[in-house]
Amino acid sequence: MSDSEPTAASSDDVRDSLAGAVVSLAETPDDEPAVDALLVEIATSAAETIAGVFYASITAWRGAGYTTVAASSDLARAVDDAQHAEQAGPCVQAARTGQPVGVPEIAATMAWPGFYRQATELGLRTSVSVPLFAGGGIPVGVLNLYGREPSALAGLLAGVHAVFAAEQVPESGLEACDDAGARQLLVGLGRALQVRVTIQRALGALMAWDGGDAAEARRMLRERAAARNATLSTTATEVLATVMPVPGAGVHVTTRPPIGATMVVALNGELAAPLAIDVPTRLTALLDEPVTTLELDLTGLRFCDLTGLRVLLDLREHATVTGRTVSVVAASGVVRMLMQITDTASLLGYPPASPGVNGVPG
Repeated sequence: MSDSEPTAASSDDVRDSLAGAVVSLAETPDDEPAVDALLVEIATSAAETIAGVFYASITAWRGAGYTTVAASSDLARAVDDAQHAEQAGPCVQAARTGQPVGVPEIAATMAWPGFYRQATELGLRTSVSVPLFAGGGIPVGVLNLYGREPSALAGLLAGVHAVFAAEQVPESGLEACDDAGARQLLVGLGRALQVRVTIQRALGALMAWDGGDAAEARRMLRERAAARNATLSTTATEVLATVMPVPGAGVHVTTRPPIGATMVVALNGELAAPLAIDVPTRLTALLDEPVTTLELDLTGLRFCDLTGLRVLLDLREHATVTGRTVSVVAASGVVRMLMQITDTASLLGYPPASPGVNGVPG
């Protein structure tokens, strides 16, 4: 574990550090053998580098179930195995949702009996489980960090949530994390999430430009990177500059005349950060219309990130509270890919059971 103060990381620091391994993973295609090697490196480095971490491991889906693909100790593996056996626990939840899961005080949790029993028997009192992404944008593993003091990982947990909320290294939110090793992980996660956003934007641009599906866009991006001997994110940046030379001008919202109690709302452009402050307000205001159902046509969105997705989910929640319904009846390829990655399609009613009132195809 390092006691040095965190400093701005140079390119050499990033390449040779825990942060570098996390970023390298985000740059690597999911099916490359290097993925498993990087997962092992991340688990080993985290256990050695982050203060307060006694054991570290990586949970991943292999074959027909979850398994531990890397562990700093057999004790960490035992805690993981208890969760895998019950298909429940912080590492399983993080893998399924793609969001970090923290357990500030293991002794106080009753949600996961197997995890609770095994962890408390080994004297573990706190844990943090963090999804890790490769180039495909979906979790390829979960980094599990286990500690013996409830306060030991509190700053790290707060920082992880701040990083995932911002999808980058945030300007604020890391103040509570004063450990150099923990901050190194947070910097790596922030940069990895930025890489993911860049790659997903490029895939969306390729799908819009070429008319292909997500698999075809991934193949094109990967082949371009190989031909240039470049990373996926560097190639993605080049694609965006070529295919979309002019930055997006935000999102344009149009409505169609209601049919009965249903109104179709079409979104075009980019529903992504930085988002104009009035966009959520304009969408929510549509719930004041004399209709009970809003059908969203998202075929015109050439890009949508997690910020945009949150706007759609918030709109659905507002509608539910007021007794109305919001559902996606049609979506562009990049939106379909985002809903697949985040497992939110069913929440947004997609795909629809039948075409919308205006015959909008799903």
